[in-house]
Amino acid sequence: MLTNRTIEILDSTLREGEQTPGVSFHIDQKIALAKRLDAFGVDFIELGHPAVSPDVYEAVEALNDLELNAKKMAHGRAAKSDINDASEIGVEWMGIFFGTSTLSLKHKFNVTKAEALKRIESAVKYGKDKGLKLRFTAEDATRTEIKFLIEVGELVQVSGADRFSLADTVGCMTPKKIGELVSAVSSEIDMPIHVHCHNDFGMATANALSALEAGAQCVDVSVNGLGERCGLPPLAEVVTALTELHKVNGDWELGQLPDLSSLVESFTQIGSNANRPIVGKNAFTHKAGLHVKAVVKEPKSYEAIPPEKLRRTRQFVIDKYTGKAALKNTLAEMNIDASNSLLSAILREIKMQPEKVHWSNRELKSLFETLRTV
Repeated sequence: MLTNRTIEILDSTLREGEQTPGVSFHIDQKIALAKRLDAFGVDFIELGHPAVSPDVYEAVEALNDLELNAKKMAHGRAAKSDINDASEIGVEWMGIFFGTSTLSLKHKFNVTKAEALKRIESAVKYGKDKGLKLRFTAEDATRTEIKFLIEVGELVQVSGADRFSLADTVGCMTPKKIGELVSAVSSEIDMPIHVHCHNDFGMATANALSALEAGAQCVDVSVNGLGERCGLPPLAEVVTALTELHKVNGDWELGQLPDLSSLVESFTQIGSNANRPIVGKNAFTHKAGLHVKAVVKEPKSYEAIPPEKLRRTRQFVIDKYTGKAALKNTLAEMNIDASNSLLSAILREIKMQPEKVHWSNRELKSLFETLRTV
């Protein structure tokens, strides 16, 4: 039963939602959304990842200055540079992440489990020394060996983390499996458990609810289910199910949901079918630089099923979220060999134009030609 337990909602529309292909919120849109989400009654608002681009950094600063009831959380890697950003901005909470699955350790970081544990411990302690409240997310937790996952959870708890989040990064869980996972972890970890579910098989909402039933305290959502590929559990689905099916008396203004959904749709120009699992246009489209870098090396890092099985193709979006690896790969496919310094220059220019939500090959070639003559 959920009725007598603390249930929290973390809205990630401003962070994960902006990782939806074709989406780039202006600062004034983010401020408007943060105020509406706060009025609705979410417990946490994820403000963004400051290291992504100058406009995201500025937006996190502006959002952090708002007087909100919700807890404000910055997002970042388990790295000193990202933690320094959050500390300098003055945000109270930070969510740091590190991939813990064998795939992540091998293909993203090229580290052993022991080396990963050292990096995680160092990052958590560094963040706590900076005075931050920390949520540590085990990225790809649902494909992580359970013994190691619990070891990570125990480590971050001892190191001072305030919350432990389990990410179903490629949406491969079922309600039964995620319930079992949350039960196993929560029986060993004495701190609130969060879950971050992706919708690649259309089960994000069911998985989020099952995780709460199994002992999780907080679930990540986004308005209209925005996010990488097929997105996250939609805010409206989760809170309405909690209210009507589980009789949770959350402090949520359900009557605001239609207008909130319409507002986000007006900002994004994205209908509800774009993030649809399997057949939606974004189902195998990757945007964030860290995602693309890993997918180029090993597609399984962020894909639970190969697009080729469905006679579909993988797509990469070039915009302000792009990293150097993604840019280099895209240019290489165009038979363009750019030096590291030129790649950095092109990337800086892309990140300085956040209003462009997709750079075409023609535009990239033109930018390359312009900057190589400078």
